[in-house]
Amino acid sequence: MKRKTYSIAGLKVLLTGARSIQQVANLPGFDVFETNDQSETNIDIFIHLDQDVDVAYLSEICHIYCFKVLDIEHSFSICKEGYLYEMRQQNGCKIVSIIYSPYGNKVYMSSCSCEMYIKYAMWIAFSLPMIREKVLPIHASTIVKDQEAVLFLGESGTGKSTHTRLWLQYIENTYLLNDDSPLLRVKNDKIFVCGSPWSGKTHCYRQEIIPLKAVVRLRQYPENKISRSDKLNSIGIIYPSFPPFLAYDVLFSEKMIQITDSILKETPVYELKCLPNKQAAEIASSIIY
Repeated sequence: MKRKTYSIAGLKVLLTGARSIQQVANLPGFDVFETNDQSETNIDIFIHLDQDVDVAYLSEICHIYCFKVLDIEHSFSICKEGYLYEMRQQNGCKIVSIIYSPYGNKVYMSSCSCEMYIKYAMWIAFSLPMIREKVLPIHASTIVKDQEAVLFLGESGTGKSTHTRLWLQYIENTYLLNDDSPLLRVKNDKIFVCGSPWSGKTHCYRQEIIPLKAVVRLRQYPENKISRSDKLNSIGIIYPSFPPFLAYDVLFSEKMIQITDSILKETPVYELKCLPNKQAAEIASSIIY
């Protein structure tokens, strides 16, 4: 049995397994978060890979949410043992099964039959237990300026990455923290944005924890306009950017609401209607900073 330890969002994560350990180590970005501490002391999350996850032995399985992405069927269920997340091909052939046991904050994941999905499977395996530690992934592109982070939200294709590139090009003292799935952490009533091994198509992996300055919802528009959102609209901006499948479970949705509420107590939320140009970045920066 091999083991590796990672530090992600300030959490100590222990991975154990055989073949999959090396698969994970070979994924882009994970090396940045690996640590030399192999001890089992002060572990926040245990993820056991290459497990014989047989759904037949689980009891009282109840489907919470099922969806399909690129012909791959995803199912999220609750059972007596905890939670079950599965990915299957259209013909029913299993790609991966993940069980999360809230007791001890442990995850058991089968070997992934399709290597191209293992990074997403690891994102699921990490997302389920970390919410108990007040850490949650959010779909965003993240800029850091003067050691404060700004989250840019929006549906895929809105232009989040395009807009953050404009900041890098035209706004001084900025850099990219993560371009797809940074992690939010609530600690001592403060909100932090953390780098992660999941950054979409942009290889931007930083083991950093940065205070959150602002949240900005992007919308394509024929001119550049920015306005601060009220609390109700801010909830509608932030909440949909969390992993959607988690919202269908009572326990996870309560945690998501708590984290959203913590953000709104500390952080301004803006709506930026904009063009993909220099002025959009300058207007946003002048209001936020």
